Amino acid sequence: HNRSIYHSRPQHRDSNDAINNTIIAAAMSSPICTIDRTILNEHTIGDMDDLGLAVFAKLCGANRGAFVLDPPDGNTYGCLSFPEVFSTNIGLGFNDTIPDSATFTQSFTLGSITASQAVEVVDQYVNAVYKTSAEGASSNPYGCDLGGLATLQNCTSSTGTPRSLRKDKDLVKSVTLSGAFIPSFATGGEALTMDEVKQFYTDKDFEEMVKLGVNTIQILVPCDAFYTSTGDMAVTITQLLNEAAKAGLSAIIVLVEPDDTTDKVTAEVVDDHIRAAAAYAKSDPAVIALQLPSSTPSLLSSVRSVATKLPVLVPVNKGELGMISFPPDKHVFAALDTDATSSVAGVASSDSVGDRMKMFYHESITCIDRSPIEWLSCYQDMPVYVTSGFDLAIDDCISQNEEDFKDYGQCGRFDETTDSGWWKRHRQSLAGRQLFTYSTTKGLGWSFSAWKLYGDDGSGDITHAKLKCLRDVAAAGLLPPMEDTNELGTFCLNGPANDFAMGDETFAPTPAPVDCGFGWWNETIGDCSYWIPPPPTPAPTKESCPSCKGGGAREMSLAAVAGAVVALVLNLVVKKFMRGNDGYEVLP
Repeated sequence: HNRSIYHSRPQHRDSNDAINNTIIAAAMSSPICTIDRTILNEHTIGDMDDLGLAVFAKLCGANRGAFVLDPPDGNTYGCLSFPEVFSTNIGLGFNDTIPDSATFTQSFTLGSITASQAVEVVDQYVNAVYKTSAEGASSNPYGCDLGGLATLQNCTSSTGTPRSLRKDKDLVKSVTLSGAFIPSFATGGEALTMDEVKQFYTDKDFEEMVKLGVNTIQILVPCDAFYTSTGDMAVTITQLLNEAAKAGLSAIIVLVEPDDTTDKVTAEVVDDHIRAAAAYAKSDPAVIALQLPSSTPSLLSSVRSVATKLPVLVPVNKGELGMISFPPDKHVFAALDTDATSSVAGVASSDSVGDRMKMFYHESITCIDRSPIEWLSCYQDMPVYVTSGFDLAIDDCISQNEEDFKDYGQCGRFDETTDSGWWKRHRQSLAGRQLFTYSTTKGLGWSFSAWKLYGDDGSGDITHAKLKCLRDVAAAGLLPPMEDTNELGTFCLNGPANDFAMGDETFAPTPAPVDCGFGWWNETIGDCSYWIPPPPTPAPTKESCPSCKGGGAREMSLAAVAGAVVALVLNLVVKKFMRGNDGYEVLP
């Protein structure tokens, strides 16, 4: 196929590298990385499972563990050596200074410093580490990553780019009409006739979407869908948009490059296709944006030849974050694909424990996506819309019947998850983390992967495919309320529960003991007697081990550094996955 007509590799564009440090009240003209006080503050810091692990173990590995002040004071600092200004800035005397990260966590635990003072120390530390990263931070989409707890502030727009696609300035909360005009998993890979499309998505569906909190629909169509305005597809699209608009829904049109592109499709023909789509999007009041099939700059020129102010979405994945190159345009935005199931690392597992560890992995990396979303908006002046990848699937088992499917043992155990409390809790966690990351950061909003499956009435248990459908995920109680954005930050305050060990009380589908009035039902002897369930997997003892007794701050500091090394290795592994999965085979 001659795909180069529609798609070419984007070119790299350097970012501004000026970063600021609030510790010494430096000039406020450059972006700074700071704690998000709506999540981590004096009221929530005590709810953190492990402050040291969440903050210091993560950042102690940055910049080889060193940071400096600006202007420099002749010293280099790190986790084992905090500057005195960290203490004096929060009102501590010189005799009560906090010398290092280990002493800090001890002081907070013992109540020697208040919750408010603890937050201020963390904020100063985050600022100092980011400032020391200098050029690397400004060109690194993950430079301000603290698992969702940090945010970029003092960002300015050189073009005046609006921070919302919608006329009401609200966040885009969309769902994709998967399978309507492009075959997908929602239709079993089959193309639908226009009559079938009209039966698939009805006014009842649009009304249910609005009740759930959705305000936009996303429609994937072939690039040439509007080339003939009187064609059946164009007419059907118009009918769907009209029905959606009556329910109060806006629309985003996503142009998809056809699979049968040939050499006969010239650049001039492609230009005509894009121009026709842009003219249609401009004329329909329900359409709030048009997404291009690739990030090729010439496609934007085609749009601008007929629609100078139409919001345009440029597709990008995590491996291309620093490679987008477009001339200044206040109506150009990034359409980010956050799919985490396209690599071996994202889908492979061959036993029940592996399945749970994979879920733990997906939960763990979700809050990290906040960093590149804010980076694109702050440094590239391109607010981000999450166009795909928002769903609860953690494997590619919906494709297991396809010829090019690769079996790593990831399928065949889904029944274990159906009635499992463990899986329900962690799916809720994954949904909440995604909803927070895509809703409350500096992004434009999101689109869930699909609404429903073709021919499905919504009954029955959750399945691989239904985990990608908003209607079914919501019906299963897996999705937090979309409107309650103030509470979403709690999902990223702590990492996911690491209770993926089997053989304990989390094991599915073992039922809970039945209370039969005067005791618990004993399944072994088939009688109602006072039966005590097996004890859970032992937790680490709270008492200090003999080798740790008598350890001073220095010993604890060294232990903290050791933990930081482990965290650094894990962090590098995660970053390896997040940066395009370099070195790993990408699944078809």
